[in-house]
Amino acid sequence: MTPALRVQLYFFVQFMSVGMVNAFAGIWFDTQGLSSVQIGALSAIPNIIVLLIVVFVGRIADRASDWRQVIIFCAIISALAPVGLIYVTGFLGILFFWSVGSIAQRTALPVTDAAGLRMARREGLNFGAFRGLSTLGYLLVIIFAGFALRDRGVEVFLPLFIGLGLLRGLASLFLPKMRAPEAVHASRSAGNLRSLMKAWFLLPIIGYALLDTPHLILNSFQGLLWARQGVSTETIGLLIALGAAAETAMFFAFAHVAKRFPPITLLLIGVAASIFRWLAMATSPEVPALIGLQTLHAVTYASAFLAITNYVADNVSEDNAAQAQSLIVNFELVLSSLGMMLFGWLVGHYGAYSYVASAAMAAIAGILILLGRQMRPADEATSS
Repeated sequence: MTPALRVQLYFFVQFMSVGMVNAFAGIWFDTQGLSSVQIGALSAIPNIIVLLIVVFVGRIADRASDWRQVIIFCAIISALAPVGLIYVTGFLGILFFWSVGSIAQRTALPVTDAAGLRMARREGLNFGAFRGLSTLGYLLVIIFAGFALRDRGVEVFLPLFIGLGLLRGLASLFLPKMRAPEAVHASRSAGNLRSLMKAWFLLPIIGYALLDTPHLILNSFQGLLWARQGVSTETIGLLIALGAAAETAMFFAFAHVAKRFPPITLLLIGVAASIFRWLAMATSPEVPALIGLQTLHAVTYASAFLAITNYVADNVSEDNAAQAQSLIVNFELVLSSLGMMLFGWLVGHYGAYSYVASAAMAAIAGILILLGRQMRPADEATSS
């Protein structure tokens, strides 16, 4: 198996356990007798710890002889920790093993993205296809696990979750060396991360985090809002699947899109599409309109994610690639945590009109991105 295929295999399996969690973990937690507050804590506490350590983990990865060392370590920890859930009952025991596994899995993500993108560029491959494989694996698990839980009950959640984590850990062992054998930079880049603490560089990253935050929030609220509109559960499932399919299509097609538009331009296109999408959603449209709006997920999320990932890679050397990618996660965690609290209050008071807040966030994102492009020195202008 070629090095590229081994990396693609890892990307294919890396989000499978995440699909189990996003779709069915809440049901399993409920069967363990956990309260809604405790279930919320199982998400919030790992979030806080990831926020505190993710850039540090990126720094360790950048200082290692190869990024794969940190990816493998985190994949093994995230594979073994959930096994402890078999032997514990009650909130504190579940919190410990769940948090360890979640933190390890999530802190590895920016390292994996940075390493995968650098390798793909070096080998002339489409990194978007790597992430497309991740989405495919995620969707396949949700579909097949849904049937398994329907036929065998929620008790199959834990063995499936553990098995998928072990599969990711096993796939990580086959990862090739992903750092360039010698310094190879695709563009002029800064020598250290501190030198990138400049407004022109950070403003587009913060803008992207604002642009992406509504997607993270809607994982919790979108189905609820549609159900209140009278959309059936079957249709809700199909609409979510449509958004994921549009995302996957964009991931695979991104190499062609990127040839025509630089990263900053793609981010601004994502801003315009987001403002339109969220304002339209605020009108509680009928299902035919929702179908069209869900296809915009390809632009509001997928192309924007790949645009910011390429923007960072264009401006950062391999010496700091994982740390710089981790900055995106840091800003996303801060903004999504604040946004979740705000959106929860808005949904309770204003229902679908809460989407106007998402449109406002996208508008602010656009302003920040434009400011970053305007402030960029002429001799640094390589990716706008």
